[in-house]
Amino acid sequence: MKPEIFVSYSREDQAQVFPIVEKLRERGLNIWIDQEGIHGAKLWSQEIVNAIESSKVFILFASAKAFHSKNVTKELALASESDKHILPVFLEDAEIPAAMKYQLAGIQHLVHEKGKAAQTADNILSTIGNLDIHSSEPRLKPLTKLPTSTKPASKIPILVSAFVLLLAFICFFLFYSETDQQASTAIYKSTIDLCVVTISEAEGNGQISKENRTLRDELIAKLTRFREYKVIKGETLSPDASSVEYAELSKKLNSEFILQIIFDPEKENVLTQLFDGKEGRSLWSKSIGKDDIASDEEITSESTGIIAGNVAGFDGIIHRNILQKALIKKEEDLTPIELLQIGKSVWEDMTKDNILRAIKYLEKCTSLNPEITTAYAVLTELYTECMRREIKDIPDPLSKAKQVSRKAIELDPKNAMALIKKFWLLWYEKDYSSCDLHIKLALEANPFEPYVLISAGSFKLVRDTDVEYGLELCDRANKYNERPQGWYNWPLIIYHSRIGNYKKSLEHSIAGNFKDDNNIAQTSILYWLNGEKEAALKRYSEVKKLNSNYTVKEYKRFFMEIYDNKGIENHLDVLKEIEIAYEKQ
Repeated sequence: MKPEIFVSYSREDQAQVFPIVEKLRERGLNIWIDQEGIHGAKLWSQEIVNAIESSKVFILFASAKAFHSKNVTKELALASESDKHILPVFLEDAEIPAAMKYQLAGIQHLVHEKGKAAQTADNILSTIGNLDIHSSEPRLKPLTKLPTSTKPASKIPILVSAFVLLLAFICFFLFYSETDQQASTAIYKSTIDLCVVTISEAEGNGQISKENRTLRDELIAKLTRFREYKVIKGETLSPDASSVEYAELSKKLNSEFILQIIFDPEKENVLTQLFDGKEGRSLWSKSIGKDDIASDEEITSESTGIIAGNVAGFDGIIHRNILQKALIKKEEDLTPIELLQIGKSVWEDMTKDNILRAIKYLEKCTSLNPEITTAYAVLTELYTECMRREIKDIPDPLSKAKQVSRKAIELDPKNAMALIKKFWLLWYEKDYSSCDLHIKLALEANPFEPYVLISAGSFKLVRDTDVEYGLELCDRANKYNERPQGWYNWPLIIYHSRIGNYKKSLEHSIAGNFKDDNNIAQTSILYWLNGEKEAALKRYSEVKKLNSNYTVKEYKRFFMEIYDNKGIENHLDVLKEIEIAYEKQ
């Protein structure tokens, strides 16, 4: 009998997984699970592929260990490609890695509580109950008809009752349609609420030191430049405030996140923590001392800039936290702000499917809430990316890009993301004077936004127009973002290759972890320039799998004609050598 359920898990979680599986089997479900360690066997591919393809449901027991398992990653990818019904069951609170975001975005999930295998099995059974899955558990019977009367009934009372019911239904529909619309409007916020607090000098006295007051107020001033946020000044907390107190303050101020900042006079350090407002749980902490800042910078000014960028930036801590929670929700339950985060994240790989998928999320975001400026800003670059990569699925992307760019700037002329996303469109159109103007405007609007800094630095570096300033901007971008997106490496790849430091250039290319054909081709070239020809050919074979028609002509169009990269003309000759060697294999 073919398995109806395939179970994917980390063997280190088997103590939690096996009891749940046994409970499911007791209920008559036909389950395939590797309990014999065949992952290490030679027939792994054949056996796993057959089991996944013949099953109807793919259950992923999610945990940090499972997310780091290469086998689990491959199994999930295969299940997604085979269009299986995927059901994640979280064994613990674990961040979904980039490699799995595509498959798990917007999917319903379950949470397992330790020691409650039977309850989790029941929840799984209930979730897949609408599918054609065989189980020994009895299904709910359909409602039976009411018994008919043995005597003929008068038609007049029936007509009167029907009329009354019809009126009641109309009133009910009109009332709840209006209230539902009002409720939807209230839910669909355009900003993220962030409360900034500091600590009193001693328990219960409420007094704030001058240093703490200055830190708090300067941090608030910087955070207000991030237009996606509503920044709230919170009341002072005691040095020994508990997570319950943070949660209570958040509830009182209706704030989703609390950011605490204090100065430690003994160590001369600035300490900061970001808390989840609902749970009072710490999401991120950092200590910044004089060794962490430039010698000519003042610690208050520099530390607050670093904190603001890391916490509130385009792909900062808060956005990643919202994304993590959004990825395990049903798509129909996602709020516009959650749709925005998924849309921003999905297209980072820059593959055609992900770009189109990101557009879908962003367009849905703007349809639900047409007041979110950043959503239009991101759509500007997504439509521009369709032109760069010659994606034909979106009709007239240039007009669409200009339309949403105008909308973003109309909504908020001081939104740095709206200004810098228009800059990318202008770069595509080769209007370099307007590019410089929009870089200046975006930096004036928010000089602490890492995305703005790296965008400006890329323009200066790859076109070789102001190398020193470009390097400074890229350095600040990475200082203000501890976990930058892979493409932050791009301008440094070009810069180091231009000056002949191919080893450093390759390091940045590998760190970028690119998934699209053009950037993988560039990685192949850099391997070749470093004398690693076998690795170069391996990477080029990945390019050919993505695009069998890929040639030097496409590399030249993308990097030199669209982005006007300077000083890497030798890449074309190297790629020709790689193509010849690849064909001879």
